[in-house]
Amino acid sequence: METQSSTIWPLGFAIGIVVALVGLVIGLVISGVGVAIAAVFGLLWVRSAREAPPGPEDDDEGDDEPLAAELQIGRDAFLRRATLALGGLVGAMIALPVAGFAILPSFRRERHAPIDVGATADFPEGQYMVTSFLLDPAVGDVSRRTAYVRNNGLLGSVPSFTVISSRCTHVGCPTQPNGPIFATQKRTVGTAAAVPVSLIPADPAGGFGCPCHGSQFDQEGNRTAGPAARALDRYEFSIDNGRLRLGDTFSVSRVDGTGAQARMHRYALRGPGQPVNGIESWLYPVQPPR
Repeated sequence: METQSSTIWPLGFAIGIVVALVGLVIGLVISGVGVAIAAVFGLLWVRSAREAPPGPEDDDEGDDEPLAAELQIGRDAFLRRATLALGGLVGAMIALPVAGFAILPSFRRERHAPIDVGATADFPEGQYMVTSFLLDPAVGDVSRRTAYVRNNGLLGSVPSFTVISSRCTHVGCPTQPNGPIFATQKRTVGTAAAVPVSLIPADPAGGFGCPCHGSQFDQEGNRTAGPAARALDRYEFSIDNGRLRLGDTFSVSRVDGTGAQARMHRYALRGPGQPVNGIESWLYPVQPPR
């Protein structure tokens, strides 16, 4: 039994580590199962290593066990435990930093401060404006984003805006309005953070299209054709002292209705190419916080 357990426990521990590492790619649930397997077999391995092998049975007089056998058993137990401790130390030195760099960043919820894109008066009612801004002014143009912003007027007594991300939900290419873009009417507006925002009027009568792979979307961002997995993502927004501020991005499966009366089927932000509902969405790994 000693020989069998000494082989099974390390093997099970190794399998658990492999499953945990594979789970980092496939899904956090699988990674958790691997950690549990490794923990169980690791404890059994340590327990079996701490149990000294049974020595020869004592006879009635109790003084016939050779001294050499006792020394051999003690030395074997010491070497086994020392090897286990050294292997565990080396494994921890390798695995912990790798696991830390691989797992911990996934649980950091990355948020940004609300982005001032101009006064509400800068957005004529019923007109789409191609709005270009910096997501993080500290890092410069690498954080530049574009959104399609339309002032829907009032919903009751509250201003209503449609703010659609330009990123295609197929592989992330920038979409374009299917209609005229009035580049000669481009304006650059100042913001409270002194970060310029460019506004270009557009008339996407045919919705929006992706020039990379042909995905098409209507004026509310609903997918109408092509390989995109869902509707275009949207930005949260708020009005602060007459200024339009954009918040975090979220995903949408579809939008019912138009303008201020539209109803969105909203989901947490997903990556390009990933469905947000239906059986297909089950085939994708659990998304970490963003």
